[in-house]
Amino acid sequence: MKAANPARRSPADRWCSMALRRATRCALGPLLVAAVLLAPATQAQVLMALGNASVFEGNSGTTVLRLPVTLGGLNPTTVTGNASAVAISGTGFHPATAGASCGPGVDFISFSNVPFSIPPNTPNGTLNVGVTICPDATIEPDEQIFVFLSNVTGGAFCTSESCAAVGTIVNDDGPPSVSINDISTSEPAIVNSTRSVAFTVSVHHLFSQDVFVHFATRNGTAKICTQQLLNCGDYFSASGTVKIAANTLSSPVNVLIRGDGIQEPSETFFVDLSSPSPAGVTILDGTGQATIRDTTLTIGSFDLAPDAAVVTAGDTLAFDLVWTVPDGENWHDLKSIDFRIGEGQPVLWVRWDEATNTFSLCDKGGGESAGGTPVNCGPGEIVGSAVPLVTPSAQLILADTTVIGSGPTGPSVALHLVVAFGPDIKNHTYPVELSVTDDFDNVDKFVRATSVTLE
Repeated sequence: MKAANPARRSPADRWCSMALRRATRCALGPLLVAAVLLAPATQAQVLMALGNASVFEGNSGTTVLRLPVTLGGLNPTTVTGNASAVAISGTGFHPATAGASCGPGVDFISFSNVPFSIPPNTPNGTLNVGVTICPDATIEPDEQIFVFLSNVTGGAFCTSESCAAVGTIVNDDGPPSVSINDISTSEPAIVNSTRSVAFTVSVHHLFSQDVFVHFATRNGTAKICTQQLLNCGDYFSASGTVKIAANTLSSPVNVLIRGDGIQEPSETFFVDLSSPSPAGVTILDGTGQATIRDTTLTIGSFDLAPDAAVVTAGDTLAFDLVWTVPDGENWHDLKSIDFRIGEGQPVLWVRWDEATNTFSLCDKGGGESAGGTPVNCGPGEIVGSAVPLVTPSAQLILADTTVIGSGPTGPSVALHLVVAFGPDIKNHTYPVELSVTDDFDNVDKFVRATSVTLE
C-alpha cells in the first residue's frame, strides 16, 4: 500500500507522530488541533521542554501529577503561554477519564489553555505542570493523560515534540505484578576470581503483604560453572525464592560470575521468575538478562568499578581501574591507558602515561585509538596536581587521583580516577571505554568497560 504523503496529514496527526512516539496511532479532538500554535524561535530564546511523569493514584483524597518543565538555559525575559491536560486516545495507551471535578469514574481533572508566566532567569528544577489525580480503589491498568504547552512567547520557544508529554496514573490497587531487570557487568580480570552481581526483583506498587517469587538461572551464550576449576564456565547457578517485604518495592537476587581469562565476545545468561504468591500476584516481566562484557584483551585485562553507575549532574564519581598485563610481563611495559566517557564528542577523554605518571586531555582528532594514531592530547599534568583537567562538561580531579603499581616487577597497576560532572549534562547514559598501548607498539582499541548515567 502506498504511504500517505506526510505533507497532507492533519496538524493533529503530525503532532501525534512527533510527540507520542509510543503510540502507533493517535486521534485527538479539535481542542488540541487549535492549540498547536507555537511561537517561532529567535536567537535570544531558549528551548522549553515538558517531561513525562507518573504518580500513584491513591485511594483517598487527591494527588498531583507533576510533569517537569525545563529550559535550555536561563530565560532572558518573561515567558508566557498556555498549559493543557486532556484525554488521550490511540493504540498503546489506556486513556484516563477526564472530568471537571473528582467523582465516580473520573480519573483526573482536565484543563485547557490555562495561562502561565515564568519570570526572567528562572532556574531549572522549579517549574512543573500539575494535574489533579482522583483516587479510586479499582484494579485497572495504568492510565495515561496528554499534557502540552502552547502559544509560548517571550524568552523561550517550544517545538511540537519538546512541549508535549504523557502523564501516567499508576494503579496501586489489589495484588501487584512482579518484574526483574536486565544488568550488564564486566568479567573479573583474574582467572577463577568471582564477582557478585545483583538483579533487582520489584513489585509494581506497595502492597500490605510479603510477596514471594521463585527464581532460577538459565544459560544463554554464557554457561553455568559447576565446579571451581579452570574453564568450568562463566557463572554459578543460583535458584531459590526471593521475598519482597510488605510495603517495600524490591529485593536483590545475587549471582556469582567468574573470570576465565579467555578473549571472547560478550556473553549472556538469564534469571527466570515463576510461582509468585500470595494469590493474585502476577508476573509482568519474568526474565532478566545479564550481559558479561569481556575484559581480556591482547595487552592484558582490566577491572573497572563501579558497574553502570548513576550520578547526579554536578557531583563527583570515583572510578577504580585495575589493569593486569599478560603473563611474563610487568605493568611497566604499559605505555599508556586511555579512559573515555562518551563517544563522538566525549564528555571526558584522558590519557595516563606510564613513563611520566601524568594525565593529559585528549580529543578524537583524526582517529580513535590510543598510541601512534592521530589523537590530539594536551600537555601532561602529574598525578596529585592541584590543577584539574577540565572540559566543558567534566573534569578529572588530579588532586584526588592516584596511581599505584603492584611492585617493580608486578603484573598490575591500579588507577583511582575522580571525575566531577558539570551541571549542564543530565538525563543521558554515556559509555565508559578503555584503550591501552604497550612499549612493544601493541594497541588495544577502545572497548566498552561500563557506563555512567547522569540524572
